[in-house]
Amino acid sequence: MKEGTRKIAWFEPAFSDDDVRGVESTMLSGFVNEGPQVRAFEEALCRYFGVPFAVCTPSGTTALALALMAMGIGQGHSVLIPDLTFIGTASAVRLAGAEPILVDVNPTTFTIDIDDAGQQIRGDTRAVIPVHLNGRSASWDDLREFGEKNGLFIIEDAAEAIGSRNDRGLLGTLGNAGCFSLAPTKIITSGQGGFVLTHNQDIRDNLIRLKDHGRLSRSSDLHSETGFNFKVTDLQGALAGTQFEKLDARIRRNLEIDLKYRSGLAGVAGLTFPPRPPAGGYLMWPDITYGRRDDMVSALRAKDIALRPFWPPIHTQPAYLSDRDFPGASEAADRGCWLPSSPSISDSDIECVVRSVVDWARDNG
Repeated sequence: MKEGTRKIAWFEPAFSDDDVRGVESTMLSGFVNEGPQVRAFEEALCRYFGVPFAVCTPSGTTALALALMAMGIGQGHSVLIPDLTFIGTASAVRLAGAEPILVDVNPTTFTIDIDDAGQQIRGDTRAVIPVHLNGRSASWDDLREFGEKNGLFIIEDAAEAIGSRNDRGLLGTLGNAGCFSLAPTKIITSGQGGFVLTHNQDIRDNLIRLKDHGRLSRSSDLHSETGFNFKVTDLQGALAGTQFEKLDARIRRNLEIDLKYRSGLAGVAGLTFPPRPPAGGYLMWPDITYGRRDDMVSALRAKDIALRPFWPPIHTQPAYLSDRDFPGASEAADRGCWLPSSPSISDSDIECVVRSVVDWARDNG
């Protein structure tokens, strides 16, 4: 660590005594399989999001895969996904047995480009997965019209958008299913974990069968169809429950963090702030775009300040290589980065990040 600075992580989970007590109490109860703690968390999700059904999963990736399978999507089908997203979106499609078809994104909002989706759709396409990247909603009215016109399921990847909104409501509640992540880099976490929201009883029932060996009730030894073991533990359920109680406060803090960065970095030449989500949305991780991003990221990392570049576009990954051009995704990935924003980050840490960015840009502009 360099003199005069302290190590500032890009993102770290934050736990408190009530989290520890909840996990400890569940452990001491002797019941750690999926059970009452997970059910209580699912019920809390239904109340918060205003949906009838919530089903917990081991991760956001498995949430997406199970949602696809619950809708009958698999071998012989294709699914449209944005080129700029975490690799798990593409992995989930393959886990379900389908083929991911990459679609370019809007370089300003980083969400799926509906015009390009219309160019890439095929006869075997059964669904589109809009990713609400970092709390920014995909263009919902255009997306819904596109889905209805082409007979597609809409499965929202809201892994980075828990509690964020657009003018139609909470993200993850608007399509056929909404899929979320509770990984350690999310605003609340259960270590690993995820969940699916849906308004459809058949989808919910299919999710239950798929995650528990083809049965609707664990008390039954009748396995009417093929299923798997994608249950979660009550240890995770307990932690998810106490973390979930902190969500609204953490969203308010995220909005404060974002404003502090916007104010402090407003005068940096060449640095821009992408549009913020309207209608009550928020950014899980405050972000910027900057032409010399890689140089700046390297310089700040040398001072133990971690900025996180956007992911490389999916089409550049060896497992999903494509020689097609994706100008929107490429532009965003080349310039974008997320600023430190852990739930426990202090105002003085934010000031340190701001000062370091301002100083570097001044000296290297």
